[in-house]
Amino acid sequence: MQSTKPKFKKTSLVIALTTICAGLSSPIAKAADDWQNPEVIQINRMPARVTSYSFDTLNQALQRNREQSSIQSLNGTWKFNFVADSKDRPSHFYKTDFDDSQWHDIGVPSNWELEGYGTPIYTNSTYPMFENVNEIVPPLVTRANPVGSYIKEFSIPKEWHDQQIILHFGGVTSAYYVWVNGKKVGYAQGSRLPSEFDITEYVKSGNNKLAVQVMRWSDGSYLEDQDHWRISGIHREVMLMAQPKIAINDFFVKTKLNDSYDAAVLEINPKLSNIERKSVKGWKIEAELFDADLKPVHNSKMSVDASLPARVIYPQRDNYKFGLLSTEIKQPKLWSAESPYLYTLVLSLTDDTGKVVETRSNRVGFRDVKINDAGELLINGESIEIIGVNRHDHDAKKGKALSRENLRDDIILMKQFNFNSVRTSHYPNDPYFYDLADEYGIYVMDEANIESHGVGGLLANLPESNHAMTNRIQRMVERDKNHASIISWSMGNESGTGPNFAAAAGWMKDYDPTRFIHYEGAQGDPNHPKYVGLSTRWTTKEEAKLYHTPLANPTDPKFVDVISRMYPNLEDLLGLSDSPYINRPILMCEYAHAMGNSLGNLAEYWDIVRDRDNVIGGYIWDWIDQGIETQNDKGQTYLAYGGDFGDTPNDSNFCLNGIVDSYRQPKPQMWEAKYVFQPAEFKAIDLKAGKITVKNRHDFTNLDHYSLHWSVTENGHVIESGELTNIDIAPNQTQSIEVPFSKPNTKPGAQYLLNVKLQTIKDELWAVAGHEIAKQQFILPFAKPAIANNISGKVAVSTKGNEVIVSGDNFETRFDNKTGYLTTYHYSNQAVITQPLKANFYRPQTDNDRLRLENR
Repeated sequence: MQSTKPKFKKTSLVIALTTICAGLSSPIAKAADDWQNPEVIQINRMPARVTSYSFDTLNQALQRNREQSSIQSLNGTWKFNFVADSKDRPSHFYKTDFDDSQWHDIGVPSNWELEGYGTPIYTNSTYPMFENVNEIVPPLVTRANPVGSYIKEFSIPKEWHDQQIILHFGGVTSAYYVWVNGKKVGYAQGSRLPSEFDITEYVKSGNNKLAVQVMRWSDGSYLEDQDHWRISGIHREVMLMAQPKIAINDFFVKTKLNDSYDAAVLEINPKLSNIERKSVKGWKIEAELFDADLKPVHNSKMSVDASLPARVIYPQRDNYKFGLLSTEIKQPKLWSAESPYLYTLVLSLTDDTGKVVETRSNRVGFRDVKINDAGELLINGESIEIIGVNRHDHDAKKGKALSRENLRDDIILMKQFNFNSVRTSHYPNDPYFYDLADEYGIYVMDEANIESHGVGGLLANLPESNHAMTNRIQRMVERDKNHASIISWSMGNESGTGPNFAAAAGWMKDYDPTRFIHYEGAQGDPNHPKYVGLSTRWTTKEEAKLYHTPLANPTDPKFVDVISRMYPNLEDLLGLSDSPYINRPILMCEYAHAMGNSLGNLAEYWDIVRDRDNVIGGYIWDWIDQGIETQNDKGQTYLAYGGDFGDTPNDSNFCLNGIVDSYRQPKPQMWEAKYVFQPAEFKAIDLKAGKITVKNRHDFTNLDHYSLHWSVTENGHVIESGELTNIDIAPNQTQSIEVPFSKPNTKPGAQYLLNVKLQTIKDELWAVAGHEIAKQQFILPFAKPAIANNISGKVAVSTKGNEVIVSGDNFETRFDNKTGYLTTYHYSNQAVITQPLKANFYRPQTDNDRLRLENR
C-alpha cells in the first residue's frame, strides 16, 4: 500500500539509512541467532512443491476429496506459552518429559494477539520491531521480541507404516523451530507460504510430541513490511501428510494452445521422491485427462518410465525439452474468468508388477496468456481488461486465521459484483483460494511475500538479501504453478528495484514463460538514453512534458512485462498511454483508494481503460476493512483500528479502506464499482419508441446467457413490466433492441422512467437465477407540467434598485440581480428565509482529503 507519509519524510528516511550504513563494509549486521541471520532462511525444510495429496486409487484422485487421501489434520487445541521477550522463552519445553500441565490452551490456526497474548499492531510502512528510525539495523530486531511456544500430541495411523511422513505448516508468522519427540527437526521463515519437514525418522508408533517455537519478528520481517495488522503465530492449517517412500512428489503442467485455439499440447514434468534410493526399474508414471463430467478425454493417456525424471541429462548447451509426458488434445474447452472450464488430470505411479502405488490429481484449465505489440493483454487471443481488487487476508474476529468459508465468501462476492481479477496483496494466499479462483473464474496476480517499505529499495540491492528474496519468489511459483487462474507472477510490493529483482525475474521468465511478470517498483530504465537521474529529475515543466508524464523515466526495465503504477491521476494515465517510449500494457496495481467516502471518479478511469487498448485496467485498494472486533471498558463491542490497543507504532484508521466492511458486507463503494464494471452498457436511441442500444462488454460470453427485465415507473411505482430473452449479442458487439412498453397515460407533474436489468437465467456457481449483473435507468420523454395549487391570484414582477421582486396575494420573493441570490421569501406573512440563499458546496473532510493534505 502506498505510504501516507509526506515525500520529504520518506526521502529523509532513505538518507538516514544511507547514513547509518555509511562506513560499514556491509549494511547487514551480524547476529548469532538464526532468526537474525539472513543467510539462514530454513533448516531441513523440504523443497517447495505443488499442492497435491496422495491417494490410493484413480477414483479417489478423480474425486479430489482430500479427506480420502493420506492426511491427518493437527488443527485444534494445542498447549501454549507466551513470553513478551525472547530472552524469557522456555528452553527445554520440547523434551518428551516436559510437564506442560500449567500451560494454557490455544486454538490452531490462530493469531495469538487475538487470543489474549501480546498486542496487535497496525502499521502501514513503519517497521514495528524497533523503537525509532535510528535503530534500523537489518537484520536485527532491537525491540523485545515476543515468543509463542506450542505443544501438540499426535499418533500415526497404522496404515501409514512404511510411508514417508511429512509435517506441513501452511503459514506461520514469522520464524519458528520445530521438534518432534525431543529432537530438533528444523527451522523456517517466510510467513505466507507452506513449510514442510520430513519427519519419517522422528516419529514412532503410539504417542508423539510436536513442539514449535515461534518468534514474532525475525530478519524475515524486513521483507514483510506490508500495510496490515502485524499479528503472529500459526495462522494457517497444520497437518501430517503420508506418501509412499517412492512417490510423485511434484509435477508441472503446461497447456500450449495453437494459434487458432482449437488444439493444445498437454505437457507434464513429474518429479519422483525416492528417499531410500531404491530401484524403480519397470515402474511407470501414467497420466490421463478427464473432462468436467469426469469422462476420459480422447488421446489423453500418457506413460513414461519412472526412472526417466531422475535420468534426465542436462546438456552442455541448450536445455532438455519440457514435457516428459505429452499429448495433443483436440478442441479443448478453454478456461477464462467468464467460462472457467476445468479438466482433471490424474497421475498414477505403478510398480514393476503393474500395481498402483499412489495417485495424484490436479485440475487443468486450457488457457493462453500473451501480450501483443499494441500493448494489449490477451487471454486466449482476446484483449481483456483487468477489473480487479487488492485483497488482504482478514477476519474481524480471527485476524489472519481464515476459514475456507471466508475464502469462498470473498470469491463469490467478487463474482457477484462484476470483478474478474484479484491481486494477492502482498503475499501468497492459502492454496484453497487459488482452487476457488480456478473453479469460479478469477484472474489472479499472485504476489510474493516481499515488501521492504521501511527501508525502500535497500534490500533489493544487497547481495546478502538475494537468497531470501529469490527463495520467496521461487517457492511461490513452485507451489502455485499449475493454477489456470494465475495469469501473472508479481515479485512483491514497494521494495524499490535492483539486481535481486532482475535475477528473480530472469528465473521466472526461464522457468515459466506462460505468464507475465509484474513488479511496480521496477520503474525507470537507466540504460535508456532519455533516462535522467532521480536527483535532477524533471526540474522544469517543459522537461516533464518530454516524458509525457512524471510517472515515466522514460520507460521501465525489460525484466517486467507491464508498466505498473500506483494511484496515477487521469492525466498521468493518458500520458503513459501516449508515450512513444512505452510499448507494454499499462496497469494500475493500486488505484481508487477506497477509504471513507470514495471511488467517486471510478467511471472516469474506466472511460480511459475502455478507450485505450494499452491501458488494461487495475486493482482497487482494497477489498476489506481491517477492523478487529473488540470491547471497550463498558463491554460494548466495536471495531478497533490502529492505536486502539495501545499499539505503537500505528497508522490509526488507515486500515479501514475496503469496499466491503470488516464483516464482508458490501459498502456503498462496492455498488458503485459493480455499476461501473457491469458487463453490458445501455444507451438511448429513441426512448419514445423504446429503442436503446446494448453493448456486450464480455470477452467470451454472448448475452443470450441472460434475460433483460424491464419496467416503466410513474413516480417510483411500476405501471408496466416485461422480459426479453434470446438477446443474441456477441462479445464486444453492440446491437439495438426495442423495449415493448406502452405509452403511459401521463399525469401532470409525474415522472416516467424506463428501468432495464440484465439477469442470469440459470443458477451459477456464484449466484442464483435472477441475479442482476447490469442495469440502466432512462427518463422517458413523457411529461405534463404540474398544476400550481399553492399560489392564489395574479403574480406580479417588478424591480426596485438591484432587486427583482416576484409577488402574489400570499407570497413575496426578492432576488439580487447582481448575485442572483434569493434574498427574501415571505409566505402567508411568514419569513421562510432570513438571509440570502447562497450556494454552499463544502462537505465534511474525508480521510482521503486529509491524507492528501498531509502528503503535500
